[in-house]
Amino acid sequence: MHARTDPQPRPDGLDAPERYWAWAAILVTVTLAVLDGTIAIVALPTIAADLGASPSASVWVVNGYQLAIVVTLLPLASLGEIHGYRRVYIAGIALFTAASLVCALSASLPVLTVARAAQGLGAAGIMSVNSAMLRYVMPRAKLGTAIGFNSLCVAAAATAGPTLAGLILSVADWRWLFAMNVPLGLVSLVMSARYLPASDLSKRRFD
Repeated sequence: MHARTDPQPRPDGLDAPERYWAWAAILVTVTLAVLDGTIAIVALPTIAADLGASPSASVWVVNGYQLAIVVTLLPLASLGEIHGYRRVYIAGIALFTAASLVCALSASLPVLTVARAAQGLGAAGIMSVNSAMLRYVMPRAKLGTAIGFNSLCVAAAATAGPTLAGLILSVADWRWLFAMNVPLGLVSLVMSARYLPASDLSKRRFD
């Protein structure tokens, strides 16, 4: 007769210092994702003039990013439950970073618009599961604090976007609005791959 073996309970978050590295990676990436939703607004006249596009067409640099997030946010959250939050999160960072590089190198408005839509898809991968990832990173006693800091970063990034864009445009080309994401995205990608834990998987079908 075999003795009954109960499943081992999941650890209550990560141990320090891994916990703080993982948390830092989450805060950096969600800040970048939210920041890029507003940072390009100030640069639209400059982008339109540089690429020879009309002001009405250049609006899609912003719309493409935001629509990609709105359309894919919930489906990606569902995929995270099925295939793992960590996979969706890291894939989102990789796509966001690669698309940011394409944005910085774009020589035409159509290329920039498509790259921004891809960047929005990557941002949706980040934003759809970042709060869920915190449940596996932080202890239950500190989860409320972590979510509060996460929300603070989101609000600060959304507010600071136009101001930061104005500062960058005063000293550099508009392409640096997107190029700055590349080193930060790579750092976050390495940190996330190293420190973010795996999550529980759901057996339900994708809906």
